[in-house]
Amino acid sequence: MVSELLQRLRTQDDLEILRGELDVLRNAIYQSGTNYSDVLKNEVRGWVSEIIGRESKDRDIKEYFDEIDKSLSSVPVLAVAISFEPSEKFVEKLSTWLKENISKDLVVDILFNTQLIGGIQLSFRGKYLDLSLRKKIAKELEAVSLVGSNK
Repeated sequence: MVSELLQRLRTQDDLEILRGELDVLRNAIYQSGTNYSDVLKNEVRGWVSEIIGRESKDRDIKEYFDEIDKSLSSVPVLAVAISFEPSEKFVEKLSTWLKENISKDLVVDILFNTQLIGGIQLSFRGKYLDLSLRKKIAKELEAVSLVGSNK
């Protein structure tokens, strides 16, 4: 089962917030004197509450949470370093594009790095790609200094 929760995640931060909410809900199941329904209604974001309520209906709640935890542990994370602080609109567009073109379960971890000057650095499952302007400028400067030293 692929939960709609995973499809709504955009960033690594979203993933961590969801994990925290699931911990609160799981604790409510096991704590005596705590009403799980009240916690679901009042302690997590509305859309999370709605999806969990719908997906866990007529199911063993512990089994449901175990499946969600297993799914969350395998969510692929693409680390993206950019030279500007992204707006919510940028994050939404980037996430939408990645989900449509790469993987619907992929989340992005956006890192703000002004040293890049421009462009992007990508890291995914142990692979790294540097498409930054800083790297390009460094290559050009190296080429210029090598040419100048031959004279």
